[in-house]
Amino acid sequence: MFSNEKIHVETEIGKLRKLIIHSPDGGIGKVVPAKFKEWLYDDTVHLSQMRKEYNQYVKLLLYFLDRNKAEYVAEMEIKQATKKQQDCYKPDNDAYFKSAQVLDTQYLLSGILEQDNVRQRIIAAVCAWEGSSAKTEKKLHQIDKSSELAKTLITGIINKNSGSSDFIFAPLPNFIFTRDIAVAINSHLLLSNAATSARERESLLMKFIAQYGLFKKAEERLIEISEPSNFFLLSEEEQIAEKVSLEGGDVMMVAPKHLLIGCSERTTASGVNEVIHTIFSDSSSGIEKISVIKIPQHRAMMHIDTVFTQVRKDTWVLFGQFSEKVMTPENRSRYEYGKRFLQSETAQSGFKIEVLRYYKPLSSPYLANTNYELDISDRVFGLESLLRNISMEDFGIPEEKIKIIYSGNNQFPYDEREQWTDSCNLLALQEGVVVGYDRNEYTINSFKENGFAIQRAETLFEQFRLKKLQPQDIENTLILLPSAELSRARGGAHCMSMPLQRDIL
Repeated sequence: MFSNEKIHVETEIGKLRKLIIHSPDGGIGKVVPAKFKEWLYDDTVHLSQMRKEYNQYVKLLLYFLDRNKAEYVAEMEIKQATKKQQDCYKPDNDAYFKSAQVLDTQYLLSGILEQDNVRQRIIAAVCAWEGSSAKTEKKLHQIDKSSELAKTLITGIINKNSGSSDFIFAPLPNFIFTRDIAVAINSHLLLSNAATSARERESLLMKFIAQYGLFKKAEERLIEISEPSNFFLLSEEEQIAEKVSLEGGDVMMVAPKHLLIGCSERTTASGVNEVIHTIFSDSSSGIEKISVIKIPQHRAMMHIDTVFTQVRKDTWVLFGQFSEKVMTPENRSRYEYGKRFLQSETAQSGFKIEVLRYYKPLSSPYLANTNYELDISDRVFGLESLLRNISMEDFGIPEEKIKIIYSGNNQFPYDEREQWTDSCNLLALQEGVVVGYDRNEYTINSFKENGFAIQRAETLFEQFRLKKLQPQDIENTLILLPSAELSRARGGAHCMSMPLQRDIL
């Protein structure tokens, strides 16, 4: 079903060959307003419409990564045209497309549940984590089909003999954002440590998938971070301050040997500290440079991939209010004296960020008591200069050829509105070919102005079907997904992907 031999990611833009996704499941349809804050949602979603939109995302991935399976789902769509749901997109259905390149977490989980010893461990671990009764645990053991058990462990819904169903766990409505649960770093996999309880079961399930599936015979390539051994001795206040959390939306394998980490609402300072020490202590990770981006702890920008992503070696998309170039005093309509009078540190900082870099050559021994901070103040002044610096130093792009495409075309209020609906959260299928949402019209216009073609996914499917166009022939293009419901979940194409293999540029 899967092999760790071909897991390798060293950039954000190399041609995508393999990734992990998770299709919207029944648990998302159970989100109620009273649980919005706890389950990290801002609105209810129309699940059946959300699935239709997501299916276009999956179909697009299949056309670029697994053409035979794309043609299979296209045929199945015609055969099942009268059905409300397309069975070929559902991992628990016999008609599921079963791609070895576009892997669903539910499909992967069902695979390792075929191993009886693993099955017992997962059921015990999940029930212990959720504080379930022995009766509930027994019910799970009685589910014969691994595909059905995987679905229950994810959705929290167990089907009864009467045909009805019960909730036995909370749902995992954020599981569609597979980027956050793990990140490939060269040939290693960094497992996330969720910031909130709503996502902890996701981290647990991904750990099992990695340990007993993806990296079954290569566990030494799994990277985990956790609190130090004396953490339980700290006071409650100290534990809150020292909590170790890290989510994949704050980690980018941006260039060979160069890792970006965000310190944000979801990734704590202690989490960043642990990653730096863990990565530098293992030279087999292949990382020499780590750039840390400290951003404000705002819901609208919970990870760094909500404010920028890479399009090409020379091109980035960025939320302009994080650009020191855009926000310099001479570019503002008038100077803001008022912020200096505010008492709140957060209010004073606004969209201010801080960039730090750490460097340890692979050939040098790791010394835990050494400060590996590198002074880059002469060339990096903020986030935009960091992106330009990466294009210049890591990819050899002349400064004058670097392009920054701004969210909402850098026009207020469209910059903030479209950043909220993931205008900066793009997935590169290959260098220059990225996937985004159709609702971000001002950002789309900015792509046009910078020489990019705009294509709707649905239009491309028809061209592929008629052999008028091949995925490998597409260059410098923004591909648009329908997003009326997908965007309500607060994540874009970048969030909805966990790349496992990309070509070396």
